[in-house]
Amino acid sequence: MARRRFVDPLTKSEQQALTKAYHQSEKRALRRRAHAILMSDQGHTINQISDILQVRRDAVSRWLKQWETLGLDGLADKPRSGRTPILDEHDNQRLKEMVVEQPHQIRSLQARFQEETGKTVSTVTLRRALKKNDLSFKRIRHSLKARRNERDFRNTQGLLKALQQQEDEGEHELYYFDESGFSQSSSVPYAWSPVGSPCEVTAYSRSRRLNVLGFLSRAGKLVYHTTTESVTAETVIEAFDTFVAQKAPDTFAVVVLDNASMHRSIAFRRKIVEWMSHRVHLIYLSAYSPELNLIEILWKQMKYAWLPLSAYLSFDRLCNEVHRLLGGYGVLHAINFE
Repeated sequence: MARRRFVDPLTKSEQQALTKAYHQSEKRALRRRAHAILMSDQGHTINQISDILQVRRDAVSRWLKQWETLGLDGLADKPRSGRTPILDEHDNQRLKEMVVEQPHQIRSLQARFQEETGKTVSTVTLRRALKKNDLSFKRIRHSLKARRNERDFRNTQGLLKALQQQEDEGEHELYYFDESGFSQSSSVPYAWSPVGSPCEVTAYSRSRRLNVLGFLSRAGKLVYHTTTESVTAETVIEAFDTFVAQKAPDTFAVVVLDNASMHRSIAFRRKIVEWMSHRVHLIYLSAYSPELNLIEILWKQMKYAWLPLSAYLSFDRLCNEVHRLLGGYGVLHAINFE
C-alpha cells in the first residue's frame, strides 16, 4: 500500500493563520489551498482532498509541498507581469488635467486624448482610469455657494451650533421652518425594477399642489400647516400663529428660517414683536444657505424615500399620504440628527 502523506501537525498560530486565509482572503485560490492544508492536518488524504475540492491530485500534493517549504507565502500566487498598461503615469496625469476642461464629455475627451498621444483608448478604459484616479461620474448639481457670503455663512454655522448646544442643555427649543410643495408632477424617486421594464407613473404636465409649512426640531417634534392655495405672507403668518398657539406658554422657542420674500414682508415683520411676547424668537439664516436648514432633509426624505409610488396615482391620494407621513413623524418615520 502506498504511504499516505499529510502535513506536519500545525501549531496553534499556523491554524489561526490558515483559518483566517480560508475565511477572509480575497483570493479564491488562496482560500482553497488553505482549506486543503487544514483538511490534511485533520487527517484527510490527498485523494480525499482532491475529491472534495474537485482538483487534480498532483495539485494538492504540490500545495502540501509549498506549505512545508514556504508556509502561507507558498500558497499565494506570485505576482505576474501581465499586459503592459496602456496608460502610463504621464497619460494619467494628462487625463486628470483634460477632464477638468471637459468634465461631462467622455467622447470629446477620448478624441482629444487620441489626438495628443496617438493612443487609441476605449471609453471603458478611460472611465476605469479616471475612477482609479479618484474621480467619479455624478450628476452635476445646482449650487448657490458662489452667490453667498462665505463669512456670513460661517458665522451662521457657528450661531446654529451654539443654539443646538443650548437646546441640548434645556435652555430653549430649536425649530427649523420652511415651505415645500408636493404635486403629481414632482420628481419621482429611483426604484428597482426588472431590466427593460422600468417602473412607471403617469406623467402630468400640470397638477394641483399641496403646500406644507413645517416647523421641525432635532428632538423629533414637527408642527405643520398645509394648504392647496398659493403660499403668501398671510399663509406664513397663519402657520406661525398656529405654532405659537400650540407651544407651551412657559417654553422659549427659537425658529430658524430663510430669507424668502414672504419672511421679510412688512406684514410678517409686524408680527415678530407679538410672537416674541409669546417667547418665540426668530433667527434668519445667511443668504443662499439652504443646507443649514435641517427641515430640508425632511422634505427630501418624504419625496424620495417615504412616499409610496401609489401616492402619485391621484392628487387626493397624494394629499392623504403626505398627511399620513406628517402626522406620523416620530412614530412611522424619524430622522436622526446626531
